[in-house]
Amino acid sequence: MEPHLYVNGWRFLTIGVLFHLWVIGQSSADALVLILLLLVMACLRWRFALPAWTSAIDASLCLVYAPFTAISCYGLALPVFELALKGRWLLALLPFASLFLFASNPGFLFWYLLQALFFGMFSSIALHNERRYRLEADNQRKARYELERIKLDLLAANESAAQQAELMERYRIARQLHDHLGHDLTGASLALQAYEYVQDPDEARKLLEEVKKRLERSTVSLRETVHNMTPVSRIGIENLENIVNQFPFADIHFQKSGDMLLVSAYQWPFLEACLKEALTNVARHSNATQVKVDMQVSRSIARLLIQDNGSVSHDSPAGSGLRSLQMRARSLGGSLSVSREGGCLLVCVLPLGGKEQ
Repeated sequence: MEPHLYVNGWRFLTIGVLFHLWVIGQSSADALVLILLLLVMACLRWRFALPAWTSAIDASLCLVYAPFTAISCYGLALPVFELALKGRWLLALLPFASLFLFASNPGFLFWYLLQALFFGMFSSIALHNERRYRLEADNQRKARYELERIKLDLLAANESAAQQAELMERYRIARQLHDHLGHDLTGASLALQAYEYVQDPDEARKLLEEVKKRLERSTVSLRETVHNMTPVSRIGIENLENIVNQFPFADIHFQKSGDMLLVSAYQWPFLEACLKEALTNVARHSNATQVKVDMQVSRSIARLLIQDNGSVSHDSPAGSGLRSLQMRARSLGGSLSVSREGGCLLVCVLPLGGKEQ
């Protein structure tokens, strides 16, 4: 229960005690007016955050009605509580002077005011802790939102860098083909055209030798270009196949369909992470003997399905790894779902041809 409910409950409970004293006492009109005025102040504090100095109004009302009714001494519990609630603990001790001025039963009144003081102090500490916890929660929420924004920015930067690298590689290949292969092929074409009109056999033989040399240089240049384009490490679908081939704990059936080139470079690391997480769960938490991995690529989406025949509890909560992957999937504009019906099924879907959301 929130501290505010305790605070308001104590206020109205004190008003109820005053009504009880009025009923069993003299039931004078002056006492009833005082109780109603204190009730108005309690209602105002329930609806609005009144400052600490308004406790002087309650204390003044009790002092004004002190010559007319003994209930006013017990009404001082309200300003004692309010001052302690606002952290004015020393000021809250001032109403205790009424013990020597107006109280007919100072012993009982002392304990009554003392419990109001302690409950106000306790409520003050509880409200302070609540505000601190809420502030910490707000700061943590802001930090999470900021972290999500940074992740989205990093993903966008990775996509932009991948696209920029692809464009630069295309430009480099085009420039290399133009500067070397294109020059030699153009020279060979011109030599062949000149060969048709040459009458001297020696000159014709020289032209054919020139064409041969240029074609050989073009072939070598083309081979070098293709060799430089070949990646030195596995990427894309090849990396998925390598992960599957190196998994020793179960028999894996891997199949793929569609054009894998449609999957962007920045999406492959996430698909690899999904496959590794699923196989790790198979090795650690499942007694599966068979695993099916299906990579499907269409014109609009890429779908990775990983299903095993293991036995995992339906009520098992998702681990931190799966929760992190689900967050990454949402940041990429996709989704990741897990089902434990008849084994464990992990389905990852990513959009193609679009930007992160």
